[in-house]
Amino acid sequence: MNERETIQKRLSEIEAILSENEVPENIDALEREVSELQKRLGEMDDKVQRRNALKAQVAGGGGTTVRRFSPELQGVQKSFGVDSPEYRSAWLKNLQGKELTAQERAAVTASAAIPTETMSMIVHRLELAPLISAVDVTYIPGNVTFPVAVTVNPASWVAMGQSATDSEDKVDPLTLAAYKLIKTVEITADVKAMAVPAFEAWLVSSLVNQIEAAVDLAILTGDGSSKATGILHTGVITNTGTWTTGGMTYSDLLKIIAALPTKYHPGAKFVTTREVFYGQILGMKTDGGDKVVVADVQNPAKFNVLGYPVIVDDNCKADTVIFGDLKQYKFNFAAPVEVTSDASVGFCSGSIVYRAMCLADGKVADKNAFTVFTKAGG
Repeated sequence: MNERETIQKRLSEIEAILSENEVPENIDALEREVSELQKRLGEMDDKVQRRNALKAQVAGGGGTTVRRFSPELQGVQKSFGVDSPEYRSAWLKNLQGKELTAQERAAVTASAAIPTETMSMIVHRLELAPLISAVDVTYIPGNVTFPVAVTVNPASWVAMGQSATDSEDKVDPLTLAAYKLIKTVEITADVKAMAVPAFEAWLVSSLVNQIEAAVDLAILTGDGSSKATGILHTGVITNTGTWTTGGMTYSDLLKIIAALPTKYHPGAKFVTTREVFYGQILGMKTDGGDKVVVADVQNPAKFNVLGYPVIVDDNCKADTVIFGDLKQYKFNFAAPVEVTSDASVGFCSGSIVYRAMCLADGKVADKNAFTVFTKAGG
């Protein structure tokens, strides 16, 4: 592993630390370390650019020495795939508006696709969102149709020598479209001065986080109009109920759990607002005096309610609790997140506009897999 790979590995480790819920105690030391690592990468990039410029000068006959190449090597350029470090660096430098070598320009022009490693960072960032990671996410190009079992009859016992009778199961299609989701951000051209790894980290954080927020909101409350249809959209879930007006009680919590059919319980989770969880559920006790909420032993920042994981999400409607198997919500990225830049729109201000765009859609596949409770009179 060379020095660049070592630095990038360490930056990835620090990113993982900062992605955790708790703020690390050594945040000041990490900040200084990131600054030093990015400075070192910037110095390495500058040396590479100087080397490439010097090579181009020599090859072009600069100075008193003329380099002549054999005919079979003239015009030959090394091909870089989208998964190569060279292509990744060229693609990011092109977004920044930095000057590219002839070889880098050729690589980026031949394939405008987002580099594999950068796409992995984007997907990883999306999957850090608890709700998005809990639903069934796919990456299938174009419109996609899933078969959804509406009526499933159980297997039948058949006597020896007798023929089985066909059961009338029913399967309906669930079609997901390709709706456009866009986030743009305009910043000054000073972004050119950033080291490539620092620019990449900023790009993923600033643009993809907003895509993540929009997807999260759509999964819960999307109205299906040129966007995903959310779990809480009117009429989607018919298994509903209410809890006590003055505040949720232990009996109310048991009623919510009991309302969900047994077959969905192995994968069931709670989704609610911060106010409901911390204000009404966290301090709740059973009739025997035990706490209904316990911390996950492997991750103290996560909680379980009577053994069921809970997702606290600000996008959930006020005074609302969702309980169900979130894998029965299908979300498909018909086209992965792509990132482009445009300097023309900021000609007068010297700024650059960066745009993240994807095509996606989502819907509940099995409405019986969810129950939604709200506060009575809410």
